[in-house]
Amino acid sequence: MLKPKLVTVALIASVLGYLELPAGAHEHSLHKFNESRRAALAQAGHLTGAQADECKDQPTCQLTIDLIDGSTKESIAGLIRIINLDSGKALKLSGQFHRNMNWYALAKKVTLTVPQTKLRVEAFAGIETEKVSREIDSAGLAEAVVKLSLRRIYDPKAKGLYNGNTHLHLRNQSYNDALRYLRVVSQADGLDLVFLSHLRRLPDERNYISNKIVENSLTGDVLRKLSQDGVLFSNGEEHRHNFGPGGQGYGHVMLLDLKKLIRPVSIGPGIMGGKGTDGIPLQRGIKEARSDGATVIWCHNGFGFEGVPNWMGGVLDAQNIFDGGSDGSYKDTFYRYLNLGMHVPFSTGTDWFIYDFSRVYVPVEGKLTSKKWLAALRAGKSYITNGPFLEFSINDRPIGDTIRLSAGSELKILGRALGRNDFGSLELVHNAKVIHVIKSEPTAGHFRAKIDLTLKIDEPGWLALRTALEGGRNEFGKRLFGHTSPVYVEVAGKRIFRPEVARQLIEEIESNIKEINTKGRFANETERNAVLEVYQAGIRALQKRLTER
Repeated sequence: MLKPKLVTVALIASVLGYLELPAGAHEHSLHKFNESRRAALAQAGHLTGAQADECKDQPTCQLTIDLIDGSTKESIAGLIRIINLDSGKALKLSGQFHRNMNWYALAKKVTLTVPQTKLRVEAFAGIETEKVSREIDSAGLAEAVVKLSLRRIYDPKAKGLYNGNTHLHLRNQSYNDALRYLRVVSQADGLDLVFLSHLRRLPDERNYISNKIVENSLTGDVLRKLSQDGVLFSNGEEHRHNFGPGGQGYGHVMLLDLKKLIRPVSIGPGIMGGKGTDGIPLQRGIKEARSDGATVIWCHNGFGFEGVPNWMGGVLDAQNIFDGGSDGSYKDTFYRYLNLGMHVPFSTGTDWFIYDFSRVYVPVEGKLTSKKWLAALRAGKSYITNGPFLEFSINDRPIGDTIRLSAGSELKILGRALGRNDFGSLELVHNAKVIHVIKSEPTAGHFRAKIDLTLKIDEPGWLALRTALEGGRNEFGKRLFGHTSPVYVEVAGKRIFRPEVARQLIEEIESNIKEINTKGRFANETERNAVLEVYQAGIRALQKRLTER
């Protein structure tokens, strides 16, 4: 029998200090949901069959993984992947939360059962650190400790930036496993603020464990207690309507920082097992939530008929994209609204489980609270990303500001992107058109790009930064994205207004009205009229803009 031995393998990824910088899944995409659910669910409490087979014919090693912040020297949560170099396969790690591409979320300093063989250990933390990879031979070792020092490539908090996931639900877990998932995965991914939301759909909701957690948070302190480990949690609700379990209907909207659930949570027989009618517009619940102080974010980019009318009605605070998959594009919603002279903050989340690094950053002064964070989001001071960090200013004015100019003025534009993985290029967007592109380049274990230019402006509009639409992928195999909310430019007191966009949106609303009249189930004409008035009001708002120009 082997004599137990203890060995510490110090794996140092970098020298001391930070690298300083210059100043799926929602219902209409079921296959993405199933993919993200399989990747996220835990296999806890015992060795899986596959792992047991891998270990049964050879002795095992108790391997302690200790991820170290390269600057503070403190143990941190993070993500690891362990490859058996003899078989070339990734190990299945019992009791840990499995993610896409065989990564696992780990709490601080975790001990794992691994075979005694040659292994490669890979690790990183959130999107802020470099990825390290080191080999260890555990043959003959009953115990071993692997310390991996992770150097940060960017420190958002040093710049007063905090990220949030504005759209999250969990299912098919026990209550305690769900709480542990929220704690460990959020820490490993480097999330600062997570909104866990309630939703209804018959009969599937019996497995929606996040509903129970949200309900308990409204009557107790479950999320406050969960927030004591470095990640802040708050509640929300996905208020929605579908024609059919996953078909398009009025749409989905997030109601965040609720005092109470807005009922009905879900509207219509298509989503509630044949019960009720389609006679309530989402706008009724939106206005009730706003009266309680909640923040309202439209979900899933252009999915749903009521998005345009509600933006025209001035009752939405931000727009989610890529929350539950890669459906839609910036031009589907953001660019059209912005070209009407509207202020539309960018936001995002992950819907079912935290299957990607999707998050939205905003500046917060002092201690992070959900109210301060949401106020910054509503003000449009945000950028979204699942990997690249962005910095953007015009004439020293930050994201979300409005610059008022005379015709022929010049703007000093500074932009910067940085990320662990190659995002392809950094692009300057002006009034929905890319006007300047800088290719990314590798620098000290990561990628970066910088824009520094002077631009002459003769017309009103907006400018924003984004990373390439066809950039690389992150560690979860997801296409990288990054986009700032705009800096707005008024010229001679005027905002941008593109009449062709207004006319296109009127046509869309009119087409949606026809589909509602065909598919909708109403108890009487009063119900039908209550729904259609929201759309008619949207048309009137667009027509008014057209006549005023």
